[in-house]
Amino acid sequence: MPIIKVELMTPCSKDEKKKLIFELTKRTHDLLGIPAEKISVVLHDVISEDWGRAGYLSTHVDFEKVSRKLEMEKEE
Repeated sequence: MPIIKVELMTPCSKDEKKKLIFELTKRTHDLLGIPAEKISVVLHDVISEDWGRAGYLSTHVDFEKVSRKLEMEKEE
């Protein structure tokens, strides 16, 4: 029984979540042949101050720039 977990930082409406759950279930069913009743989808909303990449919080003023690094340097 697959459990698909999705973590979202971008706010989604109830309709968007409904569509996402439907599409993930349908595609999993189509790909793996598993009955839809055996497929669970769990959506987690994550607030932006709890999300980070490359050592930086997503609330950092230059997040898109500073979080695009391949190696870790000293902490700023």
